Amino acid sequence: MDTNVYCRPLDDQGNRRIRRESMAFLEIADRALRGEIRILSSDYVKFEIERIQDPLKRKDVRGFERTLSPVNVNSTSQLRALARDIATRCGVNALDALHVSSACIGGAEFLLTCDDEIVDRKFCIEKFLAEKGYWLKVRNPIEYLQERWRVKV
Repeated sequence: MDTNVYCRPLDDQGNRRIRRESMAFLEIADRALRGEIRILSSDYVKFEIERIQDPLKRKDVRGFERTLSPVNVNSTSQLRALARDIATRCGVNALDALHVSSACIGGAEFLLTCDDEIVDRKFCIEKFLAEKGYWLKVRNPIEYLQERWRVKV
C-alpha cells in the first residue's frame, strides 16, 4: 500500500474522491485486522511517512502503518534495479517506482495507490512486470475493493 492510502483518512474530507478513498482505506484496514488480507510495508513507505510535515498527521499515519503492516520489504540492490527499469520503461518517478518494486519483491498481488500518475501507467507497469515474471496489479483502493471483494464504496 502506497503512503498516500494511509494518509487518506487524514486528508480533506470535503472532496468526494478523497472521502471515498478514505472509506476504502477503512474497509481494507478492517479486512487486514480480521486477517483476511496481509498488507506489506517497505523502507520507502517508512521514508515517506517521516517526510510528512504535520507532526500529528505523521504520528497517525505511522500508527496506521505499524498496526496494519506487520511485514516490511527492505531495500536491496535487486529492488532498486527493478525500480530503475520500471521508471525508465513506464515513465514513473523514482520513488513511485520504488513502491512498485517493493510490492513485487515482497510478493504482493496488488499495489494500492491514490496516485493518478501510477494508476494511469498501470497497463505499462503490469505488462513490463509480467515480462519479468511478476504478477502485480496496480489499483486505486476503490477499484481494488470492487475488483477483489465486490464491495462498492
